Amino acid sequence: MTPAQIGKIGEHHVATWFQLNGYTVTLNARLPGSTDIEADGRAAILVQVKTAVHPEEPADLSADELRNIRSRAADARRTAYMAKVTINASGGLVRDIRWTRL
Repeated sequence: MTPAQIGKIGEHHVATWFQLNGYTVTLNARLPGSTDIEADGRAAILVQVKTAVHPEEPADLSADELRNIRSRAADARRTAYMAKVTINASGGLVRDIRWTRL
């Protein structure tokens, strides 16, 4: 899988999680392989997803990514989160999505 494919799979898992939990989801593509997820439900949320293929672990947000998502969330009056997703070679989840409020 390419890095872009890995990222899309992780974003799909996060979007599905929100939908299963009663949220409406909008994917907001900024650059190829870089998509924010806007989720509206009990809260207005903006999520940046980091995905890795097991046994690797998803990276943390860089200082620039962290600053940028916080700024985008504040401008949109949303709560910023990072979601870390670990998948297997077939794209299935290896463990639960790990959430960090930013």
